[in-house]
Amino acid sequence: MPRVRVNLFAQFRELTGVKHVELELKEGATVMDMLREIEERYPRMRGRLTSEGAQYVLMKGGQWPKKEDRVEDGDVYALFPIVGGG
Repeated sequence: MPRVRVNLFAQFRELTGVKHVELELKEGATVMDMLREIEERYPRMRGRLTSEGAQYVLMKGGQWPKKEDRVEDGDVYALFPIVGGG
């Protein structure tokens, strides 16, 4: 069972009340499964990661993982909300 860490930033920290989330996922779990688990644990995050048109930046080792990518034990992700301004 892969264990992963997701570091949260800006508004996502405020919505969850934590700086990071440690998850233990089922074998074969994908990035989308990981995002669903975050939404289930933190009700204020519901719809912000898995809904159609959800906007965020997810990084792993300087790369943008795809939702269908499998998570691996020890993976560390960074999750940022989209920040607007001008």
